[in-house]
Amino acid sequence: MKNTTICIISALGGAMLGAAVAMLTTPQSGKELRGKIHDVFDETARRIHDDLCNCKGQGAEHATAEKHE
Repeated sequence: MKNTTICIISALGGAMLGAAVAMLTTPQSGKELRGKIHDVFDETARRIHDDLCNCKGQGAEHATAEKHE
């Protein structure tokens, strides 16, 4: 479980770093760049939040299923 979490966090971090580098090297105005960075940050934060909520829910379901067995 611990290795899986580290792997997921590393993959998300790498994806965010790659997206940031791509946005910063693309020619565009400062206002457009700030808007895109804001959008990517919001989307990434939403995905992480959703993933964490789903993991917590799965853990609770798994624990409940073990109690019934």
